[in-house]
Amino acid sequence: MNKFYELLKTDKFLVTLEACPPKGGNMAGFISTLETLKGKVDAINFPDSRGAKIHLSSIAASIIAKEKGIEPIITLSCRDRNRISLNSEVIGANVLGLNNILCVTGDFVSFGDAPQAKPVYDLDSVQLIQLIRNCEKGFDIGGNPIQGEFSFCVGCVSNPMADPLEPHLIKLEKKISAGVDFIQTVDIYDLEKAEGFFDYCNDRGVKILAGVRLITEKDVRSYNEGKLPGNDIPERYRDEILDAPNEDEAIKRARGW
Repeated sequence: MNKFYELLKTDKFLVTLEACPPKGGNMAGFISTLETLKGKVDAINFPDSRGAKIHLSSIAASIIAKEKGIEPIITLSCRDRNRISLNSEVIGANVLGLNNILCVTGDFVSFGDAPQAKPVYDLDSVQLIQLIRNCEKGFDIGGNPIQGEFSFCVGCVSNPMADPLEPHLIKLEKKISAGVDFIQTVDIYDLEKAEGFFDYCNDRGVKILAGVRLITEKDVRSYNEGKLPGNDIPERYRDEILDAPNEDEAIKRARGW
């Protein structure tokens, strides 16, 4: 198994980062970012057209990161693929040595830059986790035998600030039962409100990677337009960012929270 999986089994405080692949084929800035981050984080997660916005594929970005010596986590979204395509991607990821997979149902297309797109959602994230674990047992989604050795480190997404929390925990329990190795949370703004979630997950044998968003002016404007998936950004934070005289000052304020 890969280095990230081994780290999950330790008591080490892990730091991962989400890096959005470029929108287009100009890779210079993306590669520069990867080179800056190398050695500073334990793994980098590459979204699968997060927010339904079209970007370079997660698998392509992960291959580039792997070539740079960075541990990648690919994301597979159920929004854009049926079960045949998802299973094909899982097999392809295994062949390419991309064994960390974050399973997501996917943000709805209304958030994105192609709202006329037809969402698929043939499977949800729980079923995708089950699909991956069945591949490890030697079977595809249709129950047909497949050749080769498969081994994955599988993650899911959860929301500690969900309101109400109880229905969200029911879905999370299904993900844990399906066989996840780690949980990445969405952005957290209120630790006290998130206590119930962390109490529930205590001693479950699954590493939790708490989500922190470095809020930018672009994020705030997208939020105000109803185009930013995730938790509500508190008004006081939005006001501070928009009132900042420049981007550097906005970043300083965000770090200060």
